[in-house]
Amino acid sequence: MQSIRLYQLYVVATSIILLFVFSSKVWATETPASGFFIAGPALNPEYRGSEDFTIVPMIVSQYQSEFVNFEIEGLTARAELWQQSAYTIGVTAEFDFGRDSDVESELVKQLKEIDASINGGVYAAWASKDQFLDGDNLAYRIALFTDLTNTHNGLFTTLTATYTLPLAIPWRFEFELETTYASNQYMDTYFSIIPAAETAAELPAFTAGASLRDITFSTNIGFFTSEVWGAFLRLSASRLTGDAKDSPIVNDGTANQYFAGLGIIYRFGGNNE
Repeated sequence: MQSIRLYQLYVVATSIILLFVFSSKVWATETPASGFFIAGPALNPEYRGSEDFTIVPMIVSQYQSEFVNFEIEGLTARAELWQQSAYTIGVTAEFDFGRDSDVESELVKQLKEIDASINGGVYAAWASKDQFLDGDNLAYRIALFTDLTNTHNGLFTTLTATYTLPLAIPWRFEFELETTYASNQYMDTYFSIIPAAETAAELPAFTAGASLRDITFSTNIGFFTSEVWGAFLRLSASRLTGDAKDSPIVNDGTANQYFAGLGIIYRFGGNNE
């Protein structure tokens, strides 16, 4: 079931990007569209708190034109609505695979499955160039999400800081620090153990409340073989915190979560910096 959802997401996201690329060539304006598309395989934990991994498709992309600024970063999509100077406001959506019984953990196999969900919301960002070095970029973003699919009926917010070093042909390095705070309903859905329904799992009762969910550090490395093509590596290390870390679900696995993805970069348009 999980692999089917992954494939469906991959097809939909790829189709969206290809549609944008095609439209930019057909309805070209005085300001030509530009952007990039990255695709490849990645290793990701089976669920938050798992010590086992599954192979997933990785998609990272951005499309910019005179009228559109749209990006996909893994399972998160963002579309800009307003931009003034260094400030940006937009809408965002995030897909969550949930948790099913097709996992390695014998204990988690016995827990109630959690449906996949789509979380939607808004974000505000600030970005500026030449902060520490000529050509670098520093950005901050805050995003607020709510459940659109009645899976957890909660809220969560993310705070992100990103620093991109100046382009040093053929390399590009980007570093990201992110943290997420989640509401009672969200934490209860993903990290609580309800004795009445899940006694068979032989886990102690546990109720997760609102808390800081995790802190994540990521690095993106781009290596360009030409103005159009290149290779991309994303590495992430995350630490579950608060009630997420204390959950028996996580104790059965690990609070240290890792992600590694390798992809091919395709850049298009007039701005390949």
